[in-house]
Amino acid sequence: MTTREMVRKVACGCHGDEGGKSLSFEQVKEIFEATMRRVQSFVPMDSELELQRLKRASQDVKYPIIDWEVYIEDSRKYWKIIRVGNHTEAYQTFDDMLKKFDRDDLDKLWSLVKERFSSTDPTDDKERILWVELKRLFEPDIDDILWKLQRYMHDPLTWRLYDTCGVHHVSTDRGHDIFMLVEKDYPLTRGLMTVMLANKLQVDQSSEMANELLRKIFIQAERPRQ
Repeated sequence: MTTREMVRKVACGCHGDEGGKSLSFEQVKEIFEATMRRVQSFVPMDSELELQRLKRASQDVKYPIIDWEVYIEDSRKYWKIIRVGNHTEAYQTFDDMLKKFDRDDLDKLWSLVKERFSSTDPTDDKERILWVELKRLFEPDIDDILWKLQRYMHDPLTWRLYDTCGVHHVSTDRGHDIFMLVEKDYPLTRGLMTVMLANKLQVDQSSEMANELLRKIFIQAERPRQ
């Protein structure tokens, strides 16, 4: 049985009620080792552009985040990130923000958002999206409907690591997204974790963070179900 066939088997048998036949340890191990080989040998098509971007970023002065707001331009809503010295950045999607942020940025933004909505609820849809995504990242709730949506996340899917801020992201073309901090544990199903392992973890470059993330997901997927 090929790795792809095993993925299809586990995607059909381990989602929803987690029924069906479970993969053996050796089958899961084979998926994990194949994924590790792909990540360690992965060279992104835009690697030269990425190296140039990183070089430019290393030459820029880092300005800490001090505030944020929602603003509208040409009928589109954006999150405006305000930094020291009135330096600003605009992002329309959460994953675009993660591509540019480091972990200090993410921690600071969470602190500001949590403080703002500690005594009031977000009223704007863009405010709600930011509040929900950050809360799911930092304070995951096992009763969140997000985890029930895992049954709809079948192969193929995209699994990406934003290593500058320590977040990994699982997404499907149907618009289902799960953002997770690398160091935190989340209530992922064994079926989804196996599908994640079998798909290429998209990274800008091979790193110890990527390797540790793969090992962590493999260990969690191999654990017997409670």
